[in-house]
Amino acid sequence: MTQDLPSRLRALYSGEWEEVWARIERESPATYWEENAVLGRIDTYRALLGRLQPIAGRRILDAGCGRGLMAQRLAAQGARVTAVDVLADHVSEARERVGERGPTLAVADCKDLIAARGAFDDIILHEVLEEYTADETRELLRVLARADARRVHLVFKQPQQWGGLIRSLLPAALVGTLDPVAVLRSFHRNTPYRLAHQEPVRRRSYHVQMVELTLQESLEHGDP
Repeated sequence: MTQDLPSRLRALYSGEWEEVWARIERESPATYWEENAVLGRIDTYRALLGRLQPIAGRRILDAGCGRGLMAQRLAAQGARVTAVDVLADHVSEARERVGERGPTLAVADCKDLIAARGAFDDIILHEVLEEYTADETRELLRVLARADARRVHLVFKQPQQWGGLIRSLLPAALVGTLDPVAVLRSFHRNTPYRLAHQEPVRRRSYHVQMVELTLQESLEHGDP
């Protein structure tokens, strides 16, 4: 449940899992697989920034910001970025690297900010859904059903056709995936957001689906 999310993620981001993601998020990979994940994430940042143009002045929520690399890129192009994560040490590290024109960073549950109507033009959930339980995902969808941001951008790892061949070689932190069809169906059924664009981003050990959903005017106030 929501109140257990910080402690559950703190337990998840420990040991080897934390070490792998720390190197990836700092863009200082130690292995071939980590290097591909870093390159894949850079490809994703580039593609997402392209979808967000014109970006200057746009109010963006980076939900589950980790160590803040995406938030930094957004702010550098003039976006008004609020970046949140439930893990305090990740936010602290992000604060150390941002400058005066950097994003606003906070330790918070993104669902609390998504519920603030009129606060954001865009919401980004970058590799967040993979870490949610079924109950946490349902709660997120309930919050998004009442949200009024114009667009929601999802980035989530998805299965790769060759994954079974090298799965045993990959660190656990790179394995968790979601079914794109199931993700889109759940958003369509439970929120007023509808698919506007999707594209895959692939690297050898990194395969994500980037999805853009837009708020439908006729559904904003619960119309059929």
